[in-house]
Amino acid sequence: MNILFVCTGNVSRSFLAEMLLKNEAKRLQLKDVIVSSAGVSAFNGMVADPEMVNYLSQIGVPSEKFASRPITKEDVDSADLILVMEKPHLRIIEDQWPDSKGKVELLGRYIAQDGSEDNIIDPFGKSPYYYRLARSQITLAVRSLVKKLLSENR
Repeated sequence: MNILFVCTGNVSRSFLAEMLLKNEAKRLQLKDVIVSSAGVSAFNGMVADPEMVNYLSQIGVPSEKFASRPITKEDVDSADLILVMEKPHLRIIEDQWPDSKGKVELLGRYIAQDGSEDNIIDPFGKSPYYYRLARSQITLAVRSLVKKLLSENR
């Protein structure tokens, strides 16, 4: 399963989701899970948001050497599942690559038990409240996604 997380700049939300899922996949020995991230408006080579790196450090999750990058056709073609942070990300990807329809979802849909789709707000440059909110949403969504992956691997 090749999973791609996508946000706007690929330095905060998608970076955090990638690191959390990679850590869980390693911890649970999910060998068939490949995880990456990109951004719909990302620049190549930007460093990860220090707020998110600090959060990962606080919870004991290593953050690999990271550099942001824009999403490519190759990313879309190779991904089995593309998890975006906001509805506009979904529309951008599906408009640019119509073949992606059916494999692009909001990550926020993994938060709610009823399957409702929530956007995960961009905290970049905002107050600590928005960082706490985004970190909580992404952490919950990744945990739920891991449960789904585990149930499918049985």
